Amino acid sequence: MNTNSLDLHGRILIIMSNLGFGQKKAKLASKKHPHTKVHRRVNRLKFKKKEKVLGRKISRNVCFIGLLTVAVLAGTLIPVGSTPWVTNVKAASVTVDSALSKFKDVKGHWAQETIAKALKKNLISGYQDGTFRPNGKITRGEYAAILARATGLEKAQGQAQNVFSDLTGHWSESAVHQLVAQGFIDVNDYVNGFKPNTELTRYEMMKWIASGLVKSESSFGDAFNDTKNTLLPTPEVNRGTIRPEQIPYLALVRGTGVVGGFEDGTLKPADPTTRAEVAAILLRYMEVEGTDASKYSDLNELREVGTTGTNLTTISNYFYTKNSVKVSDISDEDIYLSNNSGVLNLHRFIVVKVQGGKPEGVYNKLFVEPNVPLGNYYLTFADMSFTSKTDKTDLITYSGGLDSGLLKFRRLELEFSKKNGFTTIPDNPKDLITKGKKVRFWTRSTLDFKNGSYHIKTEKLGELKIQNMYY
Repeated sequence: MNTNSLDLHGRILIIMSNLGFGQKKAKLASKKHPHTKVHRRVNRLKFKKKEKVLGRKISRNVCFIGLLTVAVLAGTLIPVGSTPWVTNVKAASVTVDSALSKFKDVKGHWAQETIAKALKKNLISGYQDGTFRPNGKITRGEYAAILARATGLEKAQGQAQNVFSDLTGHWSESAVHQLVAQGFIDVNDYVNGFKPNTELTRYEMMKWIASGLVKSESSFGDAFNDTKNTLLPTPEVNRGTIRPEQIPYLALVRGTGVVGGFEDGTLKPADPTTRAEVAAILLRYMEVEGTDASKYSDLNELREVGTTGTNLTTISNYFYTKNSVKVSDISDEDIYLSNNSGVLNLHRFIVVKVQGGKPEGVYNKLFVEPNVPLGNYYLTFADMSFTSKTDKTDLITYSGGLDSGLLKFRRLELEFSKKNGFTTIPDNPKDLITKGKKVRFWTRSTLDFKNGSYHIKTEKLGELKIQNMYY
C-alpha cells in the first residue's frame, strides 16, 4: 500500500470514528489528526425532525454531510439529495459555479448566489434552452410549484381537490391543491378561477407566505391580529395604495424580514414579481417559517403600534409609569392646550432610536431624512388632529400651550415628508391651520436618551406618563 493510500485510509478511519464507527484504533488515530476538530463539527446523520405546530407536524430535513466529506477526501463525489429546509446545520458550501453551469443567463446578476442556493435546494429549475430568466415575470402556477417545495409544513390529509375548475390537467394542479389544503391560498381570492398562467402580483406572493407563517406557528397568528391596525413602514400607506385588509399580511412579511421592500421603502403590492425575487424571498421564508414571532424586533414594533398606537417600549428604554394610559386609549380624547390656543387628538406616536448618529428601528427610513445630527437620542413623530382656537396660527403660541416636551409643533423636513406622502405643517402654517377647522398632520420632537420623564394630560381619561429614570 503506497503512502497516499495509507494517508487516505487514515483519514477515512478518522471520519468513521467521528461518525461513531470503529474501535479504539480509529479513535486514537482521530486524536492525532490535525483536522479532528473540524471533523467533529461535521453533523453526522441525516434525519427527519418532526415538530408539532398548531396541531400539525412540520417535517424538516437536516443535511447529511459526513459522507460527503468522506467522498471528497477519497476524490469521489457521492451525490447527496438536496433538502427544502435546513435547520441547525449549515448546508454544504454553495458555489455560484453550479448555477453558472446550469443556467447561461445568471452570470453577473445580483441574484446569482441566491439562484445557486435555490438550485441546490431543488426549489427552482430552468428552461430547456439552458436559461433561468431571472428577470422574467413569474406566474401563479410557477410560484405555487416553488412554494410547495419550499414549505416545511406537512401535507394536509385529504388534500384539496378540484377547487378550481380551470386547473384540471394543468401541470401546477397538484401544487396548488396542496397549498390550498395547507392554508397558503384562500380559494375566496379566486372566485373566477385560479388562472395559473396569470402573472403573480407581489401582494399575492406576500399574502400566500404570510398565511403560511400563520399556519406554521401560533405566535404568527397572534402577530397577525396585533398588526391589523398598525402603521406599515412604507410610504404607500400615505398614498392610499394599500387597503386596510392587506396590512397584517404585509406586516408579517415586512416585520420578519422575509420581504424588505425596495430601496425607497415601498412594497409595490400591485406590481408583478420576478423569478429572481421569488427565489430570494422564499429562501428567507424557509428560515422564518415555524419560528417564534417574538424574535423579530421589527415585527414587535409593528405589533406594539397596532395594539397601543406607539412603538415606544419596543424601540426605547422608556416605560409607562403606574396608571398611565396608552396612546390608543386617548386617540379620540381631546387634549386642551393650557393657553386655550387649541385642542388636539393624538393618534400615533412613532419613535426612532438614534445612537451615535445612526437611526435604528423599522420606521427609520420612513421618517428620518439622511444625515441626522450625531449623538444619542430618540426622534419622535406624532400623528395628530388639531383645531386652532385662535386667529394667530402661531406655532410658538401652540407649543407654549403644551405642558410637556412629549409633543411639539415642529414640522417634519418638508421635502422628505413630501416624498414619503406625509402631511406636515407647511412653511406658512396658515396654508393648513385656520381657526375652527380640524386638520390632521405629523409633527416631530425628541426624547432624552436617559433620565427623561414626560406626560400629557387628558380631561377625562387621565395621563399618559413615561420615563426612563432608571436607565
